[in-house]
Amino acid sequence: MSKLTLIPSDGPSEQQLAEIEAGVRASVITDFLKAQQKGNSLGQLEAEYLAAQIDRSTPDGPRLLDELDALRQSTAA
Repeated sequence: MSKLTLIPSDGPSEQQLAEIEAGVRASVITDFLKAQQKGNSLGQLEAEYLAAQIDRSTPDGPRLLDELDALRQSTAA
């Protein structure tokens, strides 16, 4: 899940920020799905915790917890 990204000294561009955020969101979703497939409740809770942290830091963006809930419901159906 960890990947280092070099950011210029004058700060990341909007494009770089969007790419970094998309990568982090994708990693959380991937980790959640892997944990769900393995029946790893602790892994699912960890992904949900990270999603909640991301949602709090980006209140105007799409809610990652909602995406995880939708994935949970689709696999339960």
